[in-house]
Amino acid sequence: MIVNTKNGEFECRDITRAERRKHLKKVKKAFANQDSDELHDLCDEFGKIAFKNIDESLKGLSALQEDEVLVSVVCAYMGIDLEKQIGG
Repeated sequence: MIVNTKNGEFECRDITRAERRKHLKKVKKAFANQDSDELHDLCDEFGKIAFKNIDESLKGLSALQEDEVLVSVVCAYMGIDLEKQIGG
């Protein structure tokens, strides 16, 4: 699966419907609460799922850019359109 971000394109491992369902409750809660710690942990968790070698995949990005990419990965996996979520 390719995830397009403003920081480039990233090849991510495909996940199954069952894997998506397993994570859905946690994703919904983190996005609803907008708790930065929950969102950060969620991004770390999905980074490990998406990339064989996360350090290599995100090499050269700042910490903020890494977070932007990882949020995009979470949204791609879950089918979340952030533009609609934030009124864009």
